[in-house]
Amino acid sequence: MKTTKRSVLAVWLVIVLAWSAVLSSPVSAAYPEKGARIIVGFPPGGVTDSIARITAKILGDTFGQPFVVENRPGASGNIAHEMVARAPGDGYTLLFTSAPLAINPALYRNLPYDAVKDFKPITLVATVPSLLLVPANSRIEKFTDFVAFVKTNPGRLTYGSGGNGTPQHLAMEMLKSAANLRIVHIPYKGGAPAVTDLIGGQTDVMFAAFPEVVQHVNGGRLRALAISSPARSKVMPAVPTVAESGFPAFEAIGWQGLLAPASTPVEIVERINAAVAAGLAPVEMRNRIEAMGIEFSGAGPAAFQAFIAREVPKWAEVVGRSGARID
Repeated sequence: MKTTKRSVLAVWLVIVLAWSAVLSSPVSAAYPEKGARIIVGFPPGGVTDSIARITAKILGDTFGQPFVVENRPGASGNIAHEMVARAPGDGYTLLFTSAPLAINPALYRNLPYDAVKDFKPITLVATVPSLLLVPANSRIEKFTDFVAFVKTNPGRLTYGSGGNGTPQHLAMEMLKSAANLRIVHIPYKGGAPAVTDLIGGQTDVMFAAFPEVVQHVNGGRLRALAISSPARSKVMPAVPTVAESGFPAFEAIGWQGLLAPASTPVEIVERINAAVAAGLAPVEMRNRIEAMGIEFSGAGPAAFQAFIAREVPKWAEVVGRSGARID
């Protein structure tokens, strides 16, 4: 009797799976039947926007339909995040975002979305390291000099950032905790004015996203002491990592990735992921991205999902130690 019941259940399972395939495959095969939009929570011209536009062009060229970037800046990306979290899961509204998706849950008390549950990751396009910088005329020549100076002069140095809770602010907070350092934080309204004041000597040190400062380092206006990624950059191989300089667990990277609403069918997610992967496969395309100081990733849906799941608690711990709060 038990065997008969199991056989019946097995037959029904096969039927259900078969019908699921019949019902879902036409959707994925037909997608996209019209243009789609990619929502970016930051202004035009920044790193996130630039990589989003490269991704949009790849998808448009692949599918023969327009994929249009829409900038919806504000609240550290939260406006865009909420917009996509509440959008239909049909593949026609996508999110291209960065590290604040994983950081914001610790900074904002009542977010109208869940960073892990409300999105279906498609692909982690790239990671963005930060450089630890001092003015070119600083007495600090190396990373070890920096740590030694701060330890013997606690509270004397100041560091700038683009604002409370930004990835570069929290990278320094992570380093302060790892090395037991005391440095005074000077928050700015954006990364550009913080970099300008560092060049001018109004502040002493800061972490800044690689693409935003590489020209200042190459131009001799800033000195790079270390890089925040686990491995050295191909663009600046002489700059050591923080990890190899005495703090092996240190890793503070930004990232750029494409996501969809959580209800989006897996078939559509896989279709988009395959298109982006193929578009980024040519060496010249990867060189174009990596020349900006950005590291190509290409991690697919499962790996990207696991990455975000790790990033959220990691940054929550850093935010908790720093006391940073937006609202």
